[in-house]
Amino acid sequence: MFKPLPVYIGWRYTFSSSSKDSLVSFISFLAIAGLVIGVALLILVTSVMNGFERELRQKILHVVPHLVLVNKSGDLNWRFHLSELADVDNIIEISPYTEANGLLFAGGSTQAVRFLGISETHMPLSFLELLLKENLSVPVHDEILLSQSIADSLGVSQGDFVRFVFPGNKLRGVGLNYFKVAGIFLTHTELDQVLAVGNLDQVGEILGLDNMITGLRIQVVDPFMARDLGYELLRLLPRDYGFQDWFQTHGNLYQAIQLSRNMVALLVFLIIVIAAFNIISMLMMTVTNKRREIAILQTLGIGRAAITHIFLAQGTIISVLGIGVGALLGCLGATYLADLVHLFENFSQERFLDTSVYPIDYVPVDLRLVDVVLISMTAAVLNATACLYPALRASGVAPAEELRY
Repeated sequence: MFKPLPVYIGWRYTFSSSSKDSLVSFISFLAIAGLVIGVALLILVTSVMNGFERELRQKILHVVPHLVLVNKSGDLNWRFHLSELADVDNIIEISPYTEANGLLFAGGSTQAVRFLGISETHMPLSFLELLLKENLSVPVHDEILLSQSIADSLGVSQGDFVRFVFPGNKLRGVGLNYFKVAGIFLTHTELDQVLAVGNLDQVGEILGLDNMITGLRIQVVDPFMARDLGYELLRLLPRDYGFQDWFQTHGNLYQAIQLSRNMVALLVFLIIVIAAFNIISMLMMTVTNKRREIAILQTLGIGRAAITHIFLAQGTIISVLGIGVGALLGCLGATYLADLVHLFENFSQERFLDTSVYPIDYVPVDLRLVDVVLISMTAAVLNATACLYPALRASGVAPAEELRY
């Protein structure tokens, strides 16, 4: 008796237990279930795609340089150029590097690697954090650091020896060098498949570039400014310098994440649209089944506006239940998805994601309140729109026509 009349009648129409209205109640359940599934999946998928985008920015682009200034012939005056570029705006850090592509041999196994030489005095912050985390230090002469994936592929561990074969050049020929595995690291990114780290000077010696470097690794404030900044920095360097930004190396990954996010969100959004059609069908069936009851309510003094409110209330009840439960399940799923995947991996002894295929080896989740609110509001507006036509049809029922017999 304390409930507003339209809400009370709308609730009775939605969850009627009579056999006459069983089909309507079943369709109401389907509409609520569709909303729950659609909203929950949309929140979950959006959170995972947000997580991949976040990891690209914070993890992958923390290890991969935003901008690389390349001098394949070698730069002997790199210290002067390093100090000259250090004063340029929007640059976070600059570090010299030398890189040699070759093969590692150990125990009859072979692995192609990118042998990256870094300096202890000009070490990139990402490598410093990685070495501190693994309790490692910068390799000295005849030492090498291997990723866990490469070490497993070669069947070696810390303290073992590997051979590095470099194709060489016309003057030096093919180079063969022995290195002691000084440590094993794990970045949890695709770099684990190819990266080996050594001493800056020794990698330069392998390349035949004594006391030289092959480039400068640069991290910038805004990664999307890297290309414009690259053209600006080339004006300050000799002509034999070129540059490569992260969009050339990982741009396809960024575009794939954005495309997947939009396509998957669109497909899941269609579930909500189908749920809205279920609401229309359910309300239209309710109006058809309740035409005489509507006519009786009108003869009792309930106006057309109140009849409209009854069916709008019925649709609102379904929307609130479906969207509310869906948002709750979506948030819970996004919160515990990483733990569930980890449990599944431990149970099945298989990796759900592998860096040989995916850019990272774990499922990232970034649940954002603004996405939850936007998804919930969009679903609410869509369902409110779906309720209008059946509610207006109900208010147009003529009592004299329905009760004449």
